[in-house]
Amino acid sequence: MGKTKKKIGIQKIEVDSKTSEPKIVGIEEEYDLNAAAEEAIKQTEAEKNNQSSIGKQLVMTRILGIQKYDNGVDKRQKFFKRIVSIVFILFVVGVLAFTFYKDFFSSDDKKTAVSFVGALDKLAGTWYYFLFAVAALVLAILFKGLKLSVICKSQTGKWHFKTCFETGIIGHYYNNVTPLAVGGQPFEIYHLSKHGVHGGVAASMPIIAFFFSQFAFVALGITALVFFNGNVLGVEEEFITQFPEVFNVLAVIGLFGCFFMPALVVLFSLLPRIGATMVKWFISIGGKLKIIKDPKKTEYKTLKTVVHNSVCIKRFAKDPVALFTTVLLGFAENLAQCSIAFFTLKLFGYNNPDAGVFLEWLQIMQLSFILYAGISFIPTPGNSGAADLSFYLLFSVGVPFMGLAFSAMVLWRILSFYSYIIIGFVFTTVTHKKDRLAKFLGIDDLDE
Repeated sequence: MGKTKKKIGIQKIEVDSKTSEPKIVGIEEEYDLNAAAEEAIKQTEAEKNNQSSIGKQLVMTRILGIQKYDNGVDKRQKFFKRIVSIVFILFVVGVLAFTFYKDFFSSDDKKTAVSFVGALDKLAGTWYYFLFAVAALVLAILFKGLKLSVICKSQTGKWHFKTCFETGIIGHYYNNVTPLAVGGQPFEIYHLSKHGVHGGVAASMPIIAFFFSQFAFVALGITALVFFNGNVLGVEEEFITQFPEVFNVLAVIGLFGCFFMPALVVLFSLLPRIGATMVKWFISIGGKLKIIKDPKKTEYKTLKTVVHNSVCIKRFAKDPVALFTTVLLGFAENLAQCSIAFFTLKLFGYNNPDAGVFLEWLQIMQLSFILYAGISFIPTPGNSGAADLSFYLLFSVGVPFMGLAFSAMVLWRILSFYSYIIIGFVFTTVTHKKDRLAKFLGIDDLDE
């Protein structure tokens, strides 16, 4: 049996003389996988002799990052996950209860109290804004699918419309059920690979799409902050006085977090050695502050990710038409997503007599981008809890009737968050059943 080596670690970044692309070179350590496996088996057999049939454990060596599984550790992890889940649910329920009470039972002289029937009468004249809100949701999904399709056309010569739209739906679903929206890309890559987009293209497409979506969000967020603080768009005084100053700080922090990775990718594309030095410097500080547990491993993973992303972006940038189109679609996707809040406000009676509909849209859009930026780093699925509470502020100021701000917030949350989960769950369930049927019939794809 030949020896198999695993190489980890990183020493330096070099630039390929032919392609001018950064790459990782230099290896710090080598481990013999076969020797490690044999050692793991020996340890497992030794421990079996000292364990009861109920208490047997699968023991693996820590060499090569092979984890040591322990029933006690596993139980503690499960217990911790349950505690986190319970705290998360209580937090969300608490936020909903607080906003419900504040909207329906807290006195507010500026709000017009109406009965439930009266509220329905108020909505009867604005019902069509619900259709606009749904259209904004559809457009957000459509723009992401088009963005992936344009990238696919640039990289493979084929549009793959159906596959790209399905990939967008899958990405939205897994991003919204995982903290910090980090779960979608692996499933996007898998779906693309399974449906005709193979190799490095499948791996690079979600990266490119995410990069330009983040770029658009940061650009719009910075613009919104500048415009709002200078009141360039003439926002109503009520919004300005009731908008907590802390959201400016939170938005800056959120935008910096969203800006950091795209900026690092661009820096690596232009000045890879400086980019590598910056990564090492930040991670070394994190290690000294005990924020980062394994600085060397984190450094390797971070540099590997950033180098791969920069190579993908540089190759894609060679097609200026596709690049420009993708940037525009990134802006359109973000604008469509934030427009859901505006149309929900209009549905529940928001009206600024001193501004036309377009100026109203611009005013609410800038507030939405500030709020989205301010909650972007909250580590809960879909920023749950923080999103509900933050946007309730927007709806409570904009909706003129008591009892309707909470309703507006719930409807917005359904359209902007839960709808992606529902659509994605239905799609993935149907796809899973089709795949099982295709496997049973002995064919690769039931659609073919």
